[in-house]
Amino acid sequence: MLLISYYWPPAGGAGVQRWLKMCKYLPENGVECTVLTVATEVATYPLIDTAFEDEVREDVEVVRTHSREALAWYARLFGKKNVPHGGFANVDTGSTQSKISRWIRGNFFIPDARRGWSRFAIKAARDIISRKGIELLVSTGPPHSSHLIALELKASHQLPWIADFRDPWTDIYYYGQLLHSAPARRLDARLEQQVMLGCDRLIAVCPSNARLYSKKLPAHASDKISIITNGYDPDDFGSTTKASKAPEPKALKIAYTGTIAGTYRAEPIFRILEKLPFPWELHMAGKVPDDIAALLRQMHTGAKVQMHGYLPHNESIALLQSSDVLLHILPDTEANRMGTTGKLFEYIGAGKPILNFGPKEGDAAIFIAEAGAGQSFSREDESGVLNYLQKLHKEGSPNREPSEQFSRSHLAARLAKLAHELVKSSSAQDGEG
Repeated sequence: MLLISYYWPPAGGAGVQRWLKMCKYLPENGVECTVLTVATEVATYPLIDTAFEDEVREDVEVVRTHSREALAWYARLFGKKNVPHGGFANVDTGSTQSKISRWIRGNFFIPDARRGWSRFAIKAARDIISRKGIELLVSTGPPHSSHLIALELKASHQLPWIADFRDPWTDIYYYGQLLHSAPARRLDARLEQQVMLGCDRLIAVCPSNARLYSKKLPAHASDKISIITNGYDPDDFGSTTKASKAPEPKALKIAYTGTIAGTYRAEPIFRILEKLPFPWELHMAGKVPDDIAALLRQMHTGAKVQMHGYLPHNESIALLQSSDVLLHILPDTEANRMGTTGKLFEYIGAGKPILNFGPKEGDAAIFIAEAGAGQSFSREDESGVLNYLQKLHKEGSPNREPSEQFSRSHLAARLAKLAHELVKSSSAQDGEG
């Protein structure tokens, strides 16, 4: 298997973990992995986590190539800290500079600003395919230009191809902030459809995304969509997920990790927390936009609100394990409120109660209910949230054994089964030809 992935250690963040963990467990299921990625010295990674490098198996060959990065000149012009990432959580979307950069990004770099990697990756991929006798292509996005690399390789080498959509393409929750012109939107949509039609299997991370992609495909092609969720790695959590209860009421420690942005509509949630009638503390790990940070600083409840910034993965896991409640918030947009996030599954792996804000018929709420991992509420259900947190504070915050269906090893086994079926089917077709 040749995996085409822009994000790979030492890149940090949730986008790295899905396939880093897959490549950890796929060889145990008979799938040999070779990774094609960008050279570290030219990559424009928004986050770095060198600890991930220790998790790359020695038997996984990693081939790195040159790239011409559009974001590199942006960083030189405006400063590295102003390079947009995470749904623009790190930039002021109202500033003139931001509007100009987003317009340039949305109209001149389609489908994304990492497109400059493509020609180098295609050349390297052809060498790998010839040298190693690759039987299966896998591309993962975003950046969705990774799929365009695989699309060209599929055309030239006729290999079976799995396109893994970690996030939607033209339906991502911040897509409207890219200020596309009408021609740019049409081109982006055409590239998206070419990938969806050209791949042999399209992987969605949740049912709502699968339904979204299905609407973009003709009826005869919709059966190519498979759902393989994100997950958690039991090795990351050690033995701390064994059932236990807090010995006595104390300040309730609430943790939130990962991206948060204006589209998450978090203010009503924080206003509910202000009304808790007992001591509590809130820990935010990840980039917090200035307006949300200002709101948190204004909360005069005596609560301890700590903004940690980006934490290395092992420190993020430690924060989850030391907390009493894990806060999960979905972007409050039509295309995303029914979905889920990658961090939800690490929340499940941590074994702590999850306080989820999203529709009860949404994917996140369903996964949490299936795992017995917490409760889901709307942003308007103030009494329900307060009662739930009061109960946890009074009775203690129990740990539980995480659901095996979301473990990385289980998910890798499912993907391996799919990979073997595609290779077998392709070989049979070649034999008939």
